[in-house]
Amino acid sequence: MLLMKKIIKWLLIILCIPVLVLAGFLGYMSLTDYRPASIEPLNIEGSASGTLIPDTIQLITWNIGYCGLGKEQDFFFDGGKGVRPKKEDYQRYVNGVMEAIHGFAGSDVILLQEVDRDSKRSYFQDQVPMIAAQLPGYAYAFALNYKTKFIPQPLTEPYGKAVAGIMTLSAYQPVSATRYALADDAAWPTGLFMLKRCFMAFRYPLANNKELVVVNQHLSAYDDGTVKQQQMDTLRKFLVNEYALGNYVIVGGDWNQFPPDYHPVVSGADGVAGMNVEKDFPEAGWSWVYDLTYPTNRKLNIPYEAGKTETVVIDYFLVSPNITPLNVEVIDLGFANSDHQPVRVKVSLKK
Repeated sequence: MLLMKKIIKWLLIILCIPVLVLAGFLGYMSLTDYRPASIEPLNIEGSASGTLIPDTIQLITWNIGYCGLGKEQDFFFDGGKGVRPKKEDYQRYVNGVMEAIHGFAGSDVILLQEVDRDSKRSYFQDQVPMIAAQLPGYAYAFALNYKTKFIPQPLTEPYGKAVAGIMTLSAYQPVSATRYALADDAAWPTGLFMLKRCFMAFRYPLANNKELVVVNQHLSAYDDGTVKQQQMDTLRKFLVNEYALGNYVIVGGDWNQFPPDYHPVVSGADGVAGMNVEKDFPEAGWSWVYDLTYPTNRKLNIPYEAGKTETVVIDYFLVSPNITPLNVEVIDLGFANSDHQPVRVKVSLKK
């Protein structure tokens, strides 16, 4: 009987160890969890060569995929197996992305998403100064939307640490840059390992005493649409308020939703949840500006193969009624160095 009690005791201890380890891990992750304020001013770095922004401007938006999702890659969270590229592939993607960004010189505002600062997936390289070096004479700001000490998936090769965000660069000096929080990707405990979404607003004074507000955003992926709707509701309130003040507003980025009246054939659930944005978002009179000539995003369940890999359009612009879109085009790079393609737009501010 005494021996049996000792066996039961040790069995209970052994069974409790993983529970205690898990509780300790979740406790540590909770204590170190990134909890940004709802509104945060951002530092504007660099110095723009331009002063007063012109009435006609050109913008580019591009999700650079942290320079880790080039054409040879698949990704475990999108139905593939890959976690991060080989070091030599990553370096090639970095070189390609930086070369493309260098070629954006001459554009007035550049909106980038998935820019890494200290992540295992990108070999802990700080991409912000690398990008800034490609565009001397541009002011820029960075807003965190991903900061977690350790992501345990997949168990055989954990994703590890991730520090990343969105970056806006401008050839004209903005008067302010601000981070606005959006609904988190997931609740606790899953949310400890997911993004803390946001949008970033650059403000420019205009000659008519109004402001141009340029918004860089990256909405949620891999949800059923519930979180994206919450984020769109927050964005709606911001945009309606800015336009009511008489300001001019441009929004660009990775919407992780399809444009209105665009219904691609896709095989199943993915990061965009098969959703379309509302045609009259945030209210009637606003214009969605997109190009369907080339796709802007490809699925990551397999390495990219033209004609075989599923592709969609989820990167584009939205402008307020006092702005006239002049043209828009996807810059076709063949998904060589990112799972997204850049989109360039030219608009004119109405007098």
